[in-house]
Amino acid sequence: MNAEEQEIYEFLKGHPETFVSVTDISKRLGRGRKFEEDRNWARPVLRRMEMDGLVESNPFGEYRLLASSAGSSGAVDFKQALKTPGAALADTTIISLEDVQNADAAS
Repeated sequence: MNAEEQEIYEFLKGHPETFVSVTDISKRLGRGRKFEEDRNWARPVLRRMEMDGLVESNPFGEYRLLASSAGSSGAVDFKQALKTPGAALADTTIISLEDVQNADAAS
């Protein structure tokens, strides 16, 4: 993540269940001249974050963190990721630690 994405991510962490408009994000994070020059400067950054699977948007163009990225605990099941649109398959595992422990316990 670049600096703008990190700043937006940290801001949205403060509003976990709420969708926030692009204008509000741009206004709060684009101090001074940046917001005055472009009131929607955060839109392309948010779209890129949405494509990376970090945020989700509603039909009104507002954004919030995805529940899975807000509480990301590491590996995601591969089969579950295939069913989730926008999930990054690089962050998945086919064999999890639980699978190995269950197999050890069974034998």
